[in-house]
Amino acid sequence: MEAIRIVVVGCGMRAVWGIAAILKERRFQLVGLVDSIVSKAQLQAEHFGISGRVSVFANLHDCQRSLQYDAAAVFTPDGTHADVVIPELEAGHWVFVEKPLDVTADRLAAIIATDDAAGGRTFVGLNLRFAPLYRAIAGIIRQGVIGKLLTIQADEFYDGGRTYFRRWNRFRQFSGGLWITKSCHDFDLIYMLAGRSPRTVAARCALSHYLPRKDASDYCGDCGVRSSCADRHEPHPVPDSLIARLRDATAAATGQRTDLCLFNYDKDTFDHGSAIVEFEDGLIASYTVNVVAGFTNRRIRLSGTAATVDGDLTSNEIVIQYRDPSRVERIQLTDNASSHGGADEHVMAAFADFIGGDRSNAVTPAEAAVSVRIALAAQESCDTNSIVTVSSGIGTKRQASLAAVAV
Repeated sequence: MEAIRIVVVGCGMRAVWGIAAILKERRFQLVGLVDSIVSKAQLQAEHFGISGRVSVFANLHDCQRSLQYDAAAVFTPDGTHADVVIPELEAGHWVFVEKPLDVTADRLAAIIATDDAAGGRTFVGLNLRFAPLYRAIAGIIRQGVIGKLLTIQADEFYDGGRTYFRRWNRFRQFSGGLWITKSCHDFDLIYMLAGRSPRTVAARCALSHYLPRKDASDYCGDCGVRSSCADRHEPHPVPDSLIARLRDATAAATGQRTDLCLFNYDKDTFDHGSAIVEFEDGLIASYTVNVVAGFTNRRIRLSGTAATVDGDLTSNEIVIQYRDPSRVERIQLTDNASSHGGADEHVMAAFADFIGGDRSNAVTPAEAAVSVRIALAAQESCDTNSIVTVSSGIGTKRQASLAAVAV
């Protein structure tokens, strides 16, 4: 098989992982980097030792016009995915797009329609599906251990989530808000494990902690209460690291300092929320997201007529409690080998498999759109104080997907 010539579009923080994963996968040949802030693409090339071996572009149009390639990996901000995915599909390329698929119903529909017309060439990077913990839980469901699934409880507490309020993620225009930019992961996992389509969402969210403070400045570096603030900005411990240099490049290009006050800078999303999702056949799921807590973990509990299964992403442990209370089984998975619970090391290999014709581990746009539609319903529920019906157009190829992640 000839090498798959691939370009990376969007050379920010997540692309650090993406480029490393592409270079590790022998079936790919990285030939181009694209970013509107060209210095970020150049920094990535220098860091990975590929300067002179890859072409660097300031926009997608110039890349498509100047370079011959087979695939693109898209790491631009959430609300710009359709702007890259659609022209790449129309050019006949394969596309990997980081989650979420996009942030509005219209843009989801446009990507799905274009992908269908292209014969199904898009792989959506909902990487947590590759985490050993969730693959094992999917296998337990498939084996019938739980019986009929009745409830799912999930939560995420994310210490790093506070930094969203210093970045583009804090605006719905660019990220869809916290329900999409962060919780699409969890809504997707719930949907995948539920094995059926969502019907309604009732949600509540609030911005209770990161509210304006008169005693604080607009920037941490200028602030008199910085030393006592648990949410202060900390410069990267390695000033010459790639992450630090990418941040500096963005600041230089945009004129926006990196030490924005989490409290005093504008935002239109929330810092904690909970949602109840009703699925077909009486299954009820609840989910909580919190970016104020000072720790990071994802937990999930699935309860059925035969057993209850608890999963903890940090400890990588599964506990099965059977209805006979004397029967408890503990499964300790191997230590997480990479970020996102060991998921990230598998994703780009699965994309290469997908291009080669193996679609068993692919997440299609139609399926990836479901988590965004749940998130959109959650936001509407919060905005209107009502129960919201999840929009139609949801892919329902559930059994194949569940089987795929149960390997």
